[in-house]
Order: sequence, then structure tokens, then C-alpha cells
Amino acid sequence: MTTAQREAILAEVKAGNKIEAIKLCREATGMGLAEAKDWVEKLVTSPDSLIASAGELTGSLAPVAELLFKGEKISAIKLFREQVQRGAGLAEAKEAVEKLEAGLRAQHPEKFTVPAKKSGCAAVLAVLAVLFVVLVWFRF
Repeated sequence: MTTAQREAILAEVKAGNKIEAIKLCREATGMGLAEAKDWVEKLVTSPDSLIASAGELTGSLAPVAELLFKGEKISAIKLFREQVQRGAGLAEAKEAVEKLEAGLRAQHPEKFTVPAKKSGCAAVLAVLAVLFVVLVWFRF
């Protein structure tokens, strides 16, 4: 994400245009709809924190970021709990790592070797299709 894109998203957020901000975020980063929506909603509540936190790759956050770039979110959460914020609860660590990941995806989408998981129901649709075929088969 370029500085101009980031500023455009922030301007839309500050103007109250969340839908336009989500569109710009998706265009700039390639995030899925749900991920971009979550990122923009977090940006609404704290406009500078996500962008600032995405740039902080020094110290103990650097190894966590590297794991996120490789798509190893569970390992990143574990490392966050062990090295960054000792004694943090699992939910708290997961939320912090996901916030970091959203910021990193916005600023450095090219560094991610694994695309963001998209919530979908392809497996459910496949099962339903099989069930439909079986029902049609027995019906005739």
C-alpha cells in the first residue's frame, strides 16, 4: 500500500465513508471483503494505531511478523505470548496478532507467501450438491 492509498483510506474513514474505505483497502491490498471490513472498522476506532503498529517491525515484533508473512499464524500467536507480551491470554494475543497481520497486509501485501484465508462455504456447498444428486438419484 502506498502512502497516497493509505491517506485516501484514512480520509474516507474520517469522512465516515466506511464502504468506500473498504473498497480502497481491498484495491490497495488484495484483502478479502471480511478482512478489509474488519481492518477498516478497527481503523475507525483508532485511526493511527493500525498503521503505526504495522510499521513496527523492530525488536520482538519482527519474528512475529516473519511468521505471519509465512502464513504461520498459530506459531505467531504462540511466539507473541512467549516473547512480546508474557502472560497474555490466548484471546488477547490472537487479537493483537490479527491486528498486526491486518496492518502488515495493508502495508506489505507482497511479503505474504500465503494468501489470507477467506471465509467461505465451498465445502458446505459441495456436500449439499452431493446430497442433492443422491436425492435426485433415489427419486427417479
